[in-house]
Amino acid sequence: MRSRPLLILRLNTAPTQDIGPGPHGRRVTFPITGGSFEGDRLRGKVLPGGSDWTVKRSDGVTELAFDLPVGDADPGWEPYLDAVALREGRADVVRALAAQERDAQI
Repeated sequence: MRSRPLLILRLNTAPTQDIGPGPHGRRVTFPITGGSFEGDRLRGKVLPGGSDWTVKRSDGVTELAFDLPVGDADPGWEPYLDAVALREGRADVVRALAAQERDAQI
């Protein structure tokens, strides 16, 4: 199987909102204020109103999810992007990734 990246996503976010602990872990959201996406087969703008959610579970796994309304997308594409993922790793690696994400200029 050959694969290739579908798109590069660039997001602008408002300050992080710490929602606090819940039954599955500590929830944090990054409100999306805009951005863009571009790939070989599609491109468009990310509109304000989406969010990037994380839940840091007690077992060290972080659940990631985002939902993004989009505009000016290429014809034939639905005006919405969403994804979910899990992140796990050694504590020092996860801390380094988190620091890089905070410092990234997207």
